[in-house]
Amino acid sequence: MAQRTLKHHQQSGAVAVMSGLLLMLVLIPVSGLVLDLGHLYIVKTELQNLADASALAAGKDLDNTDAGLNKAIASGKALAAKNRYNFGSTLTLEDANFRFAAAPDGPWYTLAQSLGNATGRTFVEVDTRDGGSGGTAQSINTWLMRIAGDNSTSTFGWAVAGRFVNTVTPVGICAIDPVRRTDSYDFGSFTEIVEFGFRRGMSYNVFDLGSLGGATSDPYQINPVNSPPNACVPANSSTNVVEPFICVGNSAVLPTGIGQVYTNTGVSATLEKAFNSRFNDYSGGSKCDPATAPPDINVKEYLPGSTEAPAAWQDAGGTTLPSQQSISTSGTPKLPQYSLPYEARASATPGNVWPSTISTRVTTPTPYNEHGVMWSYTPAIQADGSTAVTPAQANGTIGTMIGTDKLMYGLKGAATSYIDAATYPTSVGAGFTSSNAAPYNQASGPTFLAPAGRPGVENRRILNIVLIDCRTPPVGSASCGVMNVVGIGKFFMQKKADLGGSPKKLNVEFTGLVEPVPSSEVKLYK
Repeated sequence: MAQRTLKHHQQSGAVAVMSGLLLMLVLIPVSGLVLDLGHLYIVKTELQNLADASALAAGKDLDNTDAGLNKAIASGKALAAKNRYNFGSTLTLEDANFRFAAAPDGPWYTLAQSLGNATGRTFVEVDTRDGGSGGTAQSINTWLMRIAGDNSTSTFGWAVAGRFVNTVTPVGICAIDPVRRTDSYDFGSFTEIVEFGFRRGMSYNVFDLGSLGGATSDPYQINPVNSPPNACVPANSSTNVVEPFICVGNSAVLPTGIGQVYTNTGVSATLEKAFNSRFNDYSGGSKCDPATAPPDINVKEYLPGSTEAPAAWQDAGGTTLPSQQSISTSGTPKLPQYSLPYEARASATPGNVWPSTISTRVTTPTPYNEHGVMWSYTPAIQADGSTAVTPAQANGTIGTMIGTDKLMYGLKGAATSYIDAATYPTSVGAGFTSSNAAPYNQASGPTFLAPAGRPGVENRRILNIVLIDCRTPPVGSASCGVMNVVGIGKFFMQKKADLGGSPKKLNVEFTGLVEPVPSSEVKLYK
């Protein structure tokens, strides 16, 4: 009996040893796999962090220029060199590790392919593989997995960063009324919307806004790359940097439409060519490329006081046509600061009383011949923000002042028409997407002119201009002055800019506010 028990114990011990050996054969590879996978995960994370940091550093320098592309790569390389992976290893990135695109999903282009085509390429891809995308991943030595014959594994980091460059032209003008985003003028039978003091359908010369609020320079040239709280690079406020942004009509500031910008005093006369590319004018050494800065689909200029349009839709009563291109907001004794109708100005309605801190109001209304070309892109709009004022409403007698008939756009001796209802368009022409009929969006006739030799793009004559609260002067240097912004105004160029003449002219018609403004912050997207 004792012998059988001893034999049984001997057999049990042999089984235990064999089971332990078998378990070790399983656990060692599994432990090795866990250990090496953990190592791989750590290295992958380190390389991903390196790629993220490099992409963010590079993305901040993309400014639509070749210099920006080169600077982006230099910044990305420098930031990558400060990072470590795999227990202190340094990874040196090359040009091939960077590619550029106009959107976070590509298509992607190398540096060589992007130089000379920098406009719009504001996204950067950083791929840490040798040779960049499609290259060889970084090799990582294994430890316990060597038992299974796997001496190394590999991984890499990949990131995309950049910004959507929004369609905000890097030019700032003083808001006529920086306090009231929206207001309305009550004409009894209808009301007209007013936004930051501007009336839709009214034309303005942005060089003649009267230095509202005591502004030292109006308009302002805006840094299109840097905005507070980020540091200002004075060179980015220069004409050479700003010009390509004017050509295309975009910038990378004001992600929400309000906030602060860096301003530079004045607007250089050199930028005239960049503005006028919208009229198919690339002469005089223009730096605008028709491929990225095409002309408008309609390049007809609208001129006052001549046989040119808008005589066909304005002044049907036969009185003197407007003698200036756009209404002035400066000078005395008339101060048509708000181009405000007399009845609205004199109204006791709280919504029509302007803050005394903005400007001293006067009771002399602006005469018709000082209003310039009106309603070329859009008619006046009622207070609901969508219903157009009709020619009949604009021409109707609103009230009297000292026994004289009073109309919507100033005094006249009789209630004759400002807007010719017989010739003012009642429908939008083919190929246009505008919501209201106007002379601009006609496909033929006296108010239409196609760009010769080039395909046009609708609304290229629209400038989305920064509206500044000029009651507070710029803080800082002349090229990096910090100013507060209340919104973005949408303005239509009625004729070519003349920035070298005296007086300077950039004649535009107010067409509303830009809302919402696309984000322009540099972010990681992948």
